[in-house]
Amino acid sequence: MRTAAALATSVGLHLLIALLVLRGVAGRRLAGTTGARPPAPIELSVVETPRADRSAAGRAAVSPSPPVRRRPPSKRPVESGGTAAPPATPLVPPSRPIDLSLDALGEGAKQRAAERANPDEALDQLLGSAPEVPARPGRRRALSEIRAEAERRADAEENVRAGRADPLLFDLLRNARERLTPEATRIAESLPLGAGETTKGWARGYLKGVADAHHGAFGQPRALDDAVGGPRPDVLGAYNEAERQAASGAEQRTAEVCLGVAPNHSVIATLRRSSGNAALDRLAIESFEASGGARPVTPDVRPALACYLVRVSAYRMPPLPAVGLDLVNGRLIYPLKRITKVTVELQSVDFGAKQEAPSFLDVGSH
Repeated sequence: MRTAAALATSVGLHLLIALLVLRGVAGRRLAGTTGARPPAPIELSVVETPRADRSAAGRAAVSPSPPVRRRPPSKRPVESGGTAAPPATPLVPPSRPIDLSLDALGEGAKQRAAERANPDEALDQLLGSAPEVPARPGRRRALSEIRAEAERRADAEENVRAGRADPLLFDLLRNARERLTPEATRIAESLPLGAGETTKGWARGYLKGVADAHHGAFGQPRALDDAVGGPRPDVLGAYNEAERQAASGAEQRTAEVCLGVAPNHSVIATLRRSSGNAALDRLAIESFEASGGARPVTPDVRPALACYLVRVSAYRMPPLPAVGLDLVNGRLIYPLKRITKVTVELQSVDFGAKQEAPSFLDVGSH
């Protein structure tokens, strides 16, 4: 009985404690929820407007609204101390009339047009540089002048090598050569060629051959021919080399003749360099003048200054045990025979000075 009473008392105490705990927790939750503000309610309002009268009487009672006038855009005030901004330029440039006058052409086109229009003036400019005028004593030539003259001569010679010479210039050459060859051959035969002149000529040719071999003009030496009979030297090649050296050291007289050629204009012949033989100089001038008179210059020929070399030479064959036959001239060649030769060749073609900017190498003349 005592045990059952103790158990009942213990159960009752535990229930009482649990009830007190539950009441405390519930009271705390109610205190926390009562402090929060409830959310504000959403309010809606409906406004009713009277319907507009769409009838004709209603529209007549309403007065029309006055028209709205637009004011022009006012200019921005200029700040003190500044200047007004310039008007904006259009993106498309204004069209200009095309200038078809002669002044609108380049310098090169103007010069060519002037040469075509006035051949006399073009010839005067070209022939002005033909004779070699010696410098005055005490006058030093400017470096730019010397350089320009050398470059112009080199360009004129390059025109011939590059094939920029008119076929008319070669026609004049052939015609003049046919005219002067007989008389020039007699002049060549009259050149002094005694023992002293012959020996000096052989020596000049030998030294020139040595210089050519030193500079590699002959290339690789030929190998000895050992096909039949063992190694042996090239005897005929040595004979040909001796003849070549004798010809290179020959007595020569060379005259340089320049022809001024322009469309619809007679050819003008001038002596640029004398040969030292008055008869040869006169013969060269007369032959080219006659050749230019016989061949008219057509309008398509470009004005130019063409210079030719007229050369006569004489030498003697070296004393070698050899005999030959010249099939071209129909003569027998034997040791110490006098050989004469006449050559006429186109040396240079000058079309005038180039239009270039001044050079900084011009140191002036003093």
